This record gives sequence, structure tokens and C-alpha cells, in this order.
Amino acid sequence: MKALLFGVRLGVSYGFVKLHLESDSLVLVRIIQGKVRCPWRLQRELLDLQQYRRYFDAVSHCFREANRPVDKLANVGMEARGTAIYDAYTALPRLVRGDISLDASGFPNFHRYRQ
Repeated sequence: MKALLFGVRLGVSYGFVKLHLESDSLVLVRIIQGKVRCPWRLQRELLDLQQYRRYFDAVSHCFREANRPVDKLANVGMEARGTAIYDAYTALPRLVRGDISLDASGFPNFHRYRQ
């Protein structure tokens, strides 16, 4: 929830007024949509996010496989233990740019199951 709220605030600060929110957490999407009760520890962030409701009209779920660039950026952030804002495609880590290029070309992503 914190990352989503941070992203919405950043988008609004850049002047975006019509955001489409996506998350690979189906529970989080349903909480924001009001279909699932919000746990008490997330209520403050949910209230903060609702303050920005006029800036987004859709909240949808996507599978983690469809969200690979974001997943890799999250891993980079965990390793760096800091905040980094990439405001240009060329500033992104090479592996993330590769995933974005594959996604843009329509290359499918697969989920690997371990046996």
C-alpha cells in the first residue's frame, strides 16, 4: 500500500491527473475497491490514498508475470535500501529496460513452477 501511495503522489506531482493503478496483489486491489475489509494496520495509508481518488479512475489486478519490470525495480530498491526515482527510460537498470522492451514487443512472460 505504501508503494502504491508513493507512486500516486509522485504521478500527481508530475502533473498526471488520470492514473490507472495496477497491483499484483489481488487483496490490495480489492481493499482499494472496497470489496474487502481493510486491515487496521493499512487503514491510514488507505485513507491517504482515498484523498487522491479524483486522480485515478481504475484499479486493477495483474499477475506478477505481467509485472516483471516493477518486480525487478522493487528488488533493486530492496538491495539499495534507499529511494531512487527513475524519470527517464535510459536511467532504468539494464535488466528492467530489457523486460520493458520484451513486454512492448508482445513477448509473453511465463511462470516457472519448481518440482
